[in-house]
Amino acid sequence: MKKKTTEELNRIIKRIHAIGKARPSHKEVLDFHKYIIREKYKIKPSIKVKQSDMNDETAKTCLREGFPLLDKKEIQADLDPVTTLFKNICRSLMRNYKKAAPEIKKITLAVRKGEIDLEELFRKVIEGDKEYCDSIAKDRDFNGGLLRLLAESSISSFVEAYADKLKGHVDQGSWLRKYCPVCGSAPMLAELKNEKGVEGAKYLLCSSCGFEWRYPRLGCPFCGNGDQEKLRHFTTEADGKGFRVEVCEECKKYIKTIDLRETGPAVVPLVDDLGTLHLDIIAMNEGYTRGTPGILDMENLGG
Repeated sequence: MKKKTTEELNRIIKRIHAIGKARPSHKEVLDFHKYIIREKYKIKPSIKVKQSDMNDETAKTCLREGFPLLDKKEIQADLDPVTTLFKNICRSLMRNYKKAAPEIKKITLAVRKGEIDLEELFRKVIEGDKEYCDSIAKDRDFNGGLLRLLAESSISSFVEAYADKLKGHVDQGSWLRKYCPVCGSAPMLAELKNEKGVEGAKYLLCSSCGFEWRYPRLGCPFCGNGDQEKLRHFTTEADGKGFRVEVCEECKKYIKTIDLRETGPAVVPLVDDLGTLHLDIIAMNEGYTRGTPGILDMENLGG
């Protein structure tokens, strides 16, 4: 497990450095996340979650009726490691990413004073309460978006571990819904890839647990619109066919799509998402909103 984790981390860091070299304008945000990713992978081998007692029949019934397999409100995570990870991420960013240090210092001070209850914060994040962090920050002088990012980064490995216990129950050919069959969250990215019998199958990547599930090639993954006249996509000459933005004129939301047939095996979707922030900016300037919040939804990394 430790060897596999180390190999995964090395691959991710290698990709971060490659994109940062190719796109210097993206290096700052890539470096910010590099320190978060390193801390997450340090603690990953120690993550232990309760073994799922769900059987195949129960899982089939849930999925057939449109219910995800995991009720995030019932997650019984050991929050001590989550708290440790949160503090380690804050410490690493303050030491290595000076721009965010003043904001993070305010957040850590609020934690020490008891103004932020980390256990409550993690619970709200797990449950998908997008307003909680902003409500905490409202009466204090720090960035609510940054607090949410730190909390999500700290808890995500535990949600992913729960997903690993359940993903084997999912029948990719029968779900085809716009929310994750494992945890019920919305997608953050889409991928196109070839598989047996299907050329360019579309998969959605969960914004919470990281699970990938099949979705119809034509259709908005946020409002379900399938009218071809109200769906379009664009890319840039520099990105070629590998990266594009799919937009919906019905709900005015967009999702970035990575065509793995064009990009090759070096791509790390979550890293390449950060490496294509220029596509987010183009989409936002044209009046579209990202379906799930991204780094650009924060005012800025430093507050």
